[in-house]
Amino acid sequence: MTLAQRLLLATMILTIVTTLAVTMGVREAWRQTEERRFADQFATASQLVEQRLSRDVSDLPKMLRAVCDHDSLVDAALVDVRARRLDAGRRLALSARVQAMQKALRVDELVLLTHTGEILGASKDPSRIGKRDKALAKRVRQGAAAPKRSTSSRVVEAACFKAEGGSFVGLYATRDVDGLLKQVAATYGMQLSDRPPPEGADLMVRDLQIKALSGLTIHASRSRVPLAAALKKLDGTIFLIGGVTVASALLIAFMLARGLARPIVDLSEQAGRVVHGEPQPVAASGGKELVELANSFNKALSDLADLRKRLAATERIAARREIARRVAHEIKNPLAPIQAAVETLRRLRARDDPAFDEYFDEATRTVLSEVGRISQIVAEFTRFARLPPPDPAPIDITDAVTQVVNLHRREDVELVFDDPGPIEISADRNQVVQVVTNLVQNAIDAALSAQSPRVSVRLVRLPASSRGRPRVELTVRNNGSSVPEEIVDRLFEPYVTSKPKGTGLGLAIVQRIAIEHGGDVRYRAPRDAGAEFTLELPVDGPTLLSEAPPSERVARKVQ
Repeated sequence: MTLAQRLLLATMILTIVTTLAVTMGVREAWRQTEERRFADQFATASQLVEQRLSRDVSDLPKMLRAVCDHDSLVDAALVDVRARRLDAGRRLALSARVQAMQKALRVDELVLLTHTGEILGASKDPSRIGKRDKALAKRVRQGAAAPKRSTSSRVVEAACFKAEGGSFVGLYATRDVDGLLKQVAATYGMQLSDRPPPEGADLMVRDLQIKALSGLTIHASRSRVPLAAALKKLDGTIFLIGGVTVASALLIAFMLARGLARPIVDLSEQAGRVVHGEPQPVAASGGKELVELANSFNKALSDLADLRKRLAATERIAARREIARRVAHEIKNPLAPIQAAVETLRRLRARDDPAFDEYFDEATRTVLSEVGRISQIVAEFTRFARLPPPDPAPIDITDAVTQVVNLHRREDVELVFDDPGPIEISADRNQVVQVVTNLVQNAIDAALSAQSPRVSVRLVRLPASSRGRPRVELTVRNNGSSVPEEIVDRLFEPYVTSKPKGTGLGLAIVQRIAIEHGGDVRYRAPRDAGAEFTLELPVDGPTLLSEAPPSERVARKVQ
């Protein structure tokens, strides 16, 4: 640890310890006070809730009894029942008054019925009007004295009736327990339930015995989140005060340590510039440790540069040996028909065979064709072997791709390029054009096998990610034939091709240029049809230690 770091660390520890010692006592005292205040508020609210629930439940039969005794609705309905004037219009009028009374009484259901069980009005289910419910009429007659809690439907029931002669008209009302709990809970800012709250919840809980609900136990709970939020706010204030104190102390320490830290920053900037350029020694100033670090860095940089040169030379030699072996194999194939044609001519000539003149034309055409094939192989090999290292310079890759696409436009193939606008990268323009040309031409050749040939070219700029530097991605896709499965693993090897007249060096050149630029190329077979090749290049050009082209590299098949 440097002297500057030690000074900053000591100042920070001293400031933090002092701030914590002063503020923790204040925080604990305030927390205890808030805990007591929160508990007192909850206890008061719980008592009010208990009183409210008891009152709302016990008042239900009293309100209903008052309606039966004094409201004109029951009297009018009783007169109509005795006079037998309950036609459709009269039932509709009674039903409307039942709907209005249900809202006035603030009950969940209100039913007006006769002693025979005929429903004259139903606020919850109007379709019951005119039907008979003898069981409900019996409950109204028997349950008029006190409310009843139904365990199955979780409602509080109350009923009243008014009789005259052998007839009576009654009211049956219900109040939903869950709805009542929600209403009261919303009023007092807490949760009410007849089920215990879940374990582990950060709640303040109190059990309420509601006698009016047959002794039902209601669990009242209130979240402790507001208390935690208040404590968090206090902690924020403490941290703010401590942060200001620490920042002030660090500022003073920073001013003292600045003279020690500046040489390190200079050294770091020099090392960063080395990554994107030619290896140049860094110069160090300051303490002895920095000088030793600079010397070690310069030695490692020199060793890496030498290693890179040796590695590149070794890989190029290995690649040329492999290609020479494949060229020898490719040249051997046309030599066989040439030798056979010449030997046949010699035999025919030796015995003065009359067929000599006739066979001469065919044999010479065969020899010339195979010699032309050998010349093409040698030319392709020479072009691949003489491919120079990249000479990077700032270029607009969008302009380069547009140029290639425009040169390859034709009437029988739809060629689409989504222009993303100018994208500047550091690369060898000629080699980039060569790569794009190979990919587009291959895509056009493959697309011709489709009924409606189409080639799409897409260029995007990828931001920096876990892979490191920002990159550009060029995707060329066709809807024609895909790469045969048996050659996918060897797709980028020299002289591996699925074309009848292909040399198999196009994709090998593409991969070599991509790798020497610090990028990559990969193949993917789309699910519908065709083939897709994706080229990635770093925006800031080849790195100091970019990967050298290996002698054997397999295509990465993306499923």
